[in-house]
Amino acid sequence: MNQIIFFFACIYLVSAGYPESDDHVSTTYEEKTKPVHIPIYKKYAIPIPHPVIVKIPQEIRIPIPQPYQVPVEIPHPYPVEVIKHIEIPVEKPEPYVVEKHVPYVVEKPYPVYVEKKFPYPVAKPYAVHVPIYKHVYHHSSKGKHWH
Repeated sequence: MNQIIFFFACIYLVSAGYPESDDHVSTTYEEKTKPVHIPIYKKYAIPIPHPVIVKIPQEIRIPIPQPYQVPVEIPHPYPVEVIKHIEIPVEKPEPYVVEKHVPYVVEKPYPVYVEKKFPYPVAKPYAVHVPIYKHVYHHSSKGKHWH
């Protein structure tokens, strides 16, 4: 019972802090209303003419070449030279071993020297930036030989 009384007392104290009417509150806020004219656009159904595709019958003529008389006579059929390469097989004799008597002694195996040349790629020198100063002479004088 005490809790209910305490609860109502708290509500009364809280509500006592708020004013009941707006006449006692001082504020600078003021609402003003102004009528604004809004234009209303009506839509009218106006038919817009669109181009209509109309098929026009056309005759397409393809010229066909026709023979006509020329002052030079061309024999028919015209002789054409044809060159044809025909391979003829040639009978080659088979090689055979011939033994001959040699008057001097041949060492076997006979020493044979073969020179083989292998290309070796040589690296090219790369460019190095060398600054040249104007106050330093890069040539030697030919007069006094101070070294």
